[in-house]
Amino acid sequence: MKNQKTIKKSIKNVLFAKVKPIDITDGEELEIVINEKDALLYGITSHDKVSVVYSGGEIVLNASLTNSVVTQKTVWLMKDVTDKYGIKDGEMVEIFFTKSSSLAVESIKKKLLGKKLNYKEMYAIIDDIAKNKLSDTMITYYVSSSYFYKTTDEELYLTAKAMAETGKTIKFPGIVVDKHCIGGVPGNETTMIVVPIITSLGYTMPKTFSKAITSPAATGECVELLMNISFTENQIKNIVKKHWWGLFWWWGLALAPADDRIIKVSYPLSMQSYSKMISSIMAKKYAMGVTHCLIDIPMGPTAKVTNKKDANMLVKKFEFVGKKLGMKMNIQITDARQPVGSWIGTGLQVREVLRILQQHSNRPKDLELKAIKLASEIIKMTGMAKGKKAEEIAWKQLRSWTARKKFQEIMKAQWGKNLTIKSEEIELGKEAYELKTNKNWVVKQIDMKILNNIARTLGCPFDNKAGVYLNQKLNAKVKKWDTLCTLYSSDSNKLKMALEMLKTDSIYEVK
Repeated sequence: MKNQKTIKKSIKNVLFAKVKPIDITDGEELEIVINEKDALLYGITSHDKVSVVYSGGEIVLNASLTNSVVTQKTVWLMKDVTDKYGIKDGEMVEIFFTKSSSLAVESIKKKLLGKKLNYKEMYAIIDDIAKNKLSDTMITYYVSSSYFYKTTDEELYLTAKAMAETGKTIKFPGIVVDKHCIGGVPGNETTMIVVPIITSLGYTMPKTFSKAITSPAATGECVELLMNISFTENQIKNIVKKHWWGLFWWWGLALAPADDRIIKVSYPLSMQSYSKMISSIMAKKYAMGVTHCLIDIPMGPTAKVTNKKDANMLVKKFEFVGKKLGMKMNIQITDARQPVGSWIGTGLQVREVLRILQQHSNRPKDLELKAIKLASEIIKMTGMAKGKKAEEIAWKQLRSWTARKKFQEIMKAQWGKNLTIKSEEIELGKEAYELKTNKNWVVKQIDMKILNNIARTLGCPFDNKAGVYLNQKLNAKVKKWDTLCTLYSSDSNKLKMALEMLKTDSIYEVK
């Protein structure tokens, strides 16, 4: 077995056991189940990190113990693990207690004291996170340090570089384009419009994305409603080679793998520091071989970025990190005084995307205009055209249905079931409620944070049919008994909970 001779010399207490795969998927590929008697003999306790040496290498997993289900000298491995690493039923493996490197722990302590880290220290932390050697508690300490102390631009670059270099990298020939929104604006699903516009012009755009962290729905949930998004590295390469682009969920691809665990730790609080956000985004771009990158920074009173000072700061940091990683950058500060589009939630946002690609008469013009603006900026960045000509090219690809045909092409390549699906075919939650006003008002503000909370209470992002339709947008003149917004859910209890929240928290500020 690979690495076994060196491991035997340094490790005395090694458990030799036979693998029994179990058909359970935990979604994180981290679990191994060991008999308690074996664990006691080899110094392993529940939730310890254990190294598992198999025929193809070594992985680190979380130990779970049992006194009856698993017999001695046998271990259970989750289907995630056996499928990903090719570990066979009955294969003999070596298991021993492992721990994080002393350099990683000391570097986290140093970071918590507000001291600067060099690349060796940063790499040690990121490498241990990527290899699952750090507990969630230790990762939380590392993540929280960004809220207490300023991270230098150089540290951002070093973190992004370490994140990418501790995982796999994928390279494609020529210009490789990407666009990314930092989030915080409900309904802002421009990716599914911009990508087919740009790739219909012949550019390579292997777009990777996450699922929702703080929003009611992210690109991951929206794309997955129409097609498969989980692929192996080789499958991605084949799809991009043939079609120039694809829409891929990065989870499980080992692209900047430490970032996946950092996202997991950040999820419960729906929080993400600016520094971790920048490193996370740029690491993924670097790992995918991106050469030209557009970053969308929405700015508004209830957005993730609330003021011009912070927005300008982010522009400079993205430009610094991107340049250090060898990318050409285009940073756009966009208007986020209100949601983009009117439908908030997975299925609801997909409805709007399809209407724009179809050039439906009842399509959201604000979402369409923003998508065209971003697409034209990418066209300028690549050197294809300048000024208004770039915008004219983007409009042509959309209005001629060229972008729609390109989208259908990738749906077919990614196993989409209904290539000609129309917006009206996307189902909405059967539990619906129209929130009406009792006076004549003018809408002065839409609180996007409260809107996010309401949408998530309704079931977003897990319920594809849940969400909020904004019947009224900014500056709308609303008459008595007009509908302000419509709530959708598949669960009547969740709808009731959302309505209770609206008694104290208002999505709309009116005058």
